[in-house]
Amino acid sequence: MRDFRLAKATKPSQLSSYADRMLASLYEINELLNSIGIRKHFIDSEWVSTDPRFSELSTLLEEQRGVTLVVTISVRRSDVDRRVKDFIEMSQSYDNIQPCLVPGNPAYLSPHELCKNSIRLIEEYARIIRRVYDDVMYIGCEKIEKASVHIAELFNMTLFYVYRRSRLEEFLSLVDKGFAAVYTPVTVDGLNDAAKCYIARRLRVENIEDGFTKHAADEYVLSLTSDCVNTLKYLKRRCTTLVVQPFSNSASKLQEVFRKIRVLAGC
Repeated sequence: MRDFRLAKATKPSQLSSYADRMLASLYEINELLNSIGIRKHFIDSEWVSTDPRFSELSTLLEEQRGVTLVVTISVRRSDVDRRVKDFIEMSQSYDNIQPCLVPGNPAYLSPHELCKNSIRLIEEYARIIRRVYDDVMYIGCEKIEKASVHIAELFNMTLFYVYRRSRLEEFLSLVDKGFAAVYTPVTVDGLNDAAKCYIARRLRVENIEDGFTKHAADEYVLSLTSDCVNTLKYLKRRCTTLVVQPFSNSASKLQEVFRKIRVLAGC
């Protein structure tokens, strides 16, 4: 299997604060992914001000049909109705766009949005989308793992987990083979500042130098060394899609990351 069910995740805000530059960067990343056999590209939902509109993705969808865009939709955000409507309209024109309904990272939500019931809203919007769309749909499971399994069964959705090494087998035991994706940041050359900031957020510590044992880092970030071989082979056996978030979007770094994963996994 050439692509080992690999995918790339991208945070739009890390590309540019200007919409035209961000879209140009997404186009370049898509071109690279297609050239190295990566067929899915997850666009993370962040802030209203930085997320590209679905209509703005039409050039990528039209000209780069070899790569499917999976666009996350944060169900607690105030613009969710518009984004669901826009997704449905785009999905009727393009077969290379898929949705991922997520509760939404609290860092990107207002106090009012945080009070909303994410489980109820995911079920509500999954029902709306399924009335007109029968292709692959993902459900973000972070902090609602058990409820997600039930919703996924109701609406034929693929579970989308955030990597935690100690809970990986527990998560994947809840689902049949091939019906789960795991999102993980990855490092190749040790922890840079971006990786440290990510781990600090997961550990809920303010100082990025606090609490950084190797165990703590390995819990939240997949380091592409010989230590991760068993993890990669386990994911491969489970037919799980591994959604990779490198801490750099440079072409050379992306090529290195996917090459190394394939080598370590024995692809």
